[in-house]
Amino acid sequence: MAAPQISVLNNSEGARVETLINTRVEGDQHIHQWSPEPTLSDLLQPITDASHTRNRKQSPPDSACLPGTRKTVIKSITSWASSSVLIKRRHVLWLYGYAGCGKSAIAQEVCRQVQGGLRLLASFFFYRNAGDRSTIGRLPNTLANQMAKTIPKTEDLIKAAIKAGPDLLRADSGQSLTARIESLVYDPLRVVLEGSVLARWSLSTPYLIVIDGLDECEDKEGVKDFLDCTLNFFKQHPQIPLRILITSRIEQHIRHRLQVDTVLLKNLADHCSDNDIAAFADVVFHDAIQASPIIQAYIRENGAWPSPPDQHKLVEHIGGSFIFASTLFKFIFNPSSPDDPSTPMGRLPLALNINPGLDALYWQTLSRSVHHPHFSKIISTLTLLVEPLPITGIAELLELKVFEVLQVLLDLQAIIQVPGTDDAPVTFCHTSLRDFLTSESRSGSFSAPPSFHSHLYLYCLRCELRARQATPQAELLQGEPTAAVRYSLKYREARHWNPSKRFFGVAGLGKIVQLQRKMLEVHPDRAIVLSHLGTVLYTLATRDRSPSDHIKVAISTYREALALRASPPSNPSRYPLLTNLGHALTMLFEQTSDVADIEKAIAMFREAVDLRPPPCPRSSRIPQQSRRCNRYTRSTFDHTPHPDRHLSLNNLGTALYTRYEKTPQALQDLDEAVSLMRECLACLPDFGIHRRGALANISVALRSFYEQRRSLDDLEEAISHSRELVTEYYPIGFEERKQGLVELATQLQLRFEVTGNQDDLDEIHQLWGEVEEGV
Repeated sequence: MAAPQISVLNNSEGARVETLINTRVEGDQHIHQWSPEPTLSDLLQPITDASHTRNRKQSPPDSACLPGTRKTVIKSITSWASSSVLIKRRHVLWLYGYAGCGKSAIAQEVCRQVQGGLRLLASFFFYRNAGDRSTIGRLPNTLANQMAKTIPKTEDLIKAAIKAGPDLLRADSGQSLTARIESLVYDPLRVVLEGSVLARWSLSTPYLIVIDGLDECEDKEGVKDFLDCTLNFFKQHPQIPLRILITSRIEQHIRHRLQVDTVLLKNLADHCSDNDIAAFADVVFHDAIQASPIIQAYIRENGAWPSPPDQHKLVEHIGGSFIFASTLFKFIFNPSSPDDPSTPMGRLPLALNINPGLDALYWQTLSRSVHHPHFSKIISTLTLLVEPLPITGIAELLELKVFEVLQVLLDLQAIIQVPGTDDAPVTFCHTSLRDFLTSESRSGSFSAPPSFHSHLYLYCLRCELRARQATPQAELLQGEPTAAVRYSLKYREARHWNPSKRFFGVAGLGKIVQLQRKMLEVHPDRAIVLSHLGTVLYTLATRDRSPSDHIKVAISTYREALALRASPPSNPSRYPLLTNLGHALTMLFEQTSDVADIEKAIAMFREAVDLRPPPCPRSSRIPQQSRRCNRYTRSTFDHTPHPDRHLSLNNLGTALYTRYEKTPQALQDLDEAVSLMRECLACLPDFGIHRRGALANISVALRSFYEQRRSLDDLEEAISHSRELVTEYYPIGFEERKQGLVELATQLQLRFEVTGNQDDLDEIHQLWGEVEEGV
């Protein structure tokens, strides 16, 4: 019997159907939609506004070299980038200089010129407080996506690497940044260039990657990993036709890596001349005169404007700083408000009297708006937002009217980019403004204090709650949430809770508890809200000194959340719940001394450690690949543990030591605690905030270990860790230095009792002298 004819979407207009497959099953026919294979861009999810082609008005820095400026330094960089001959094999050029000297403008122009020769492999412009552009996690994805467009042959290799290791796509996976950038960028490029018939001519025409504003990246450890990985790659492959231009201010974590013989250094301060500023001024004044009938009329009546002496004085006043020049010109040509009766001719003398340097200019400009309602709230919000919001988003978040936000911003257009529409992001013209506003000693009453994070946290919480009450039990991200709601969902807990919680008192935390309980009524994922509520209750228990059940309620809240995340046991979302429940049970143990509580805490921490496993052997993880793919996927599966494993090890080790202190006969707890703490230290870099806590814990545990086993090796190890702690992490004036000095003196005393070493005794007297002096 013939199958009946099928009519699909009869009489429909504008409908779109992917490839359809018609199958006959038991006499019935079914229509299946065939999903096309995801593109490389779909897989990588690159940052689309990080390259030199971004819309600079919406995605700063809005920097570009005007014609006739910076020609010498740009020529030197492009000559280095295009040359096949390298002195001392310097594949990396570091262009460094002070804020505002034009690094980003030069990087932008270098990209433009090199792209014209089809040799720009990729570019990435970091920018502080710009969401993912202020972190390094998506750098590999973004560079790989751009590289595949420049060299299409790399696309299949990148896809093969992703297939072999899907975790390469995610910054929060167990894959190290080194593995991700090697597997997604450097190794595919190397394989193509080494195997290409064009390899010979490629050697004479290198590709270029431009990384601008590396100091704007907030992830300093990630920056170190990126630089180490890059320099090591060139060390292993010195002939590869690739150059990397890096621009940044001088930051210690960058200078320490790049101030080496294999990196070409260029101080932009040596290339900031008055001639460049004069050329810049000529262009700006010419364009302003052409655009302004008022200035033209003034010139007809009074002659040239500005006069040559005034223009010369202005150039000298600017002193080689392009950001100061740019901001000063905005001050001259942009009225403070539509009602401002002053003219550019009247504002030029004012500009000449502003003290050189950006701080004075920022003071002068901010003073224009300080009288408006909500000024401090709006300025502090702009300063501390993780990524910029449009005017409508700022208004919604702060529970203001759009005109109230606009009223403040209109007078600040010399230093803040105010978009022409309410839906485009509001951004600072230069990150030095954020530096100014976060330094109270520089900005005084204009400063955005760290405590304002607590206000932002509450604003975000209320913003999300309003949205959920409007659509109860709905997934907000599946609809079209406003910019303020999207921001609140993404950053409230991730970026505003930790810096704000120390500023909340009992009343403030109680207010958050009430709001979170309201959230439970409308949120579709009860476990998430319970997790947040438990954390607030735990914090409340640390603040509220009156007898209360806050910690017990926190424990029951975490347990309910865990029960909702019970399946599967390997669910990664269980990890923070297990960790937080372990800490809450430890606090309860400290209050009750009930050993059952610390035993439950240890059980939680053990399960958390299992969810943050150690590195797996290569052989068990690498799938069968072609010989060609194996040449570059090898680095994907390196011997790095999960990035959070050190936290789990430290938590479990500390809990076991706490139980040992209550039951000293349980030596197996002490032995395991020391073993876990040693593994924790091995997971950490040589310097970092987490290392400080790990050193403090293991030095005390090793002293106890020595007192039980009397092995001088254990004591020597404890002294080494205590000395590192005092030297590297407890500088003079640091509140925990006294505790560190006492611990080191105690350990040295134990060693002196065994060895009788006079040097130990002298150091003990010195340490106790500092302790007593501090008291």
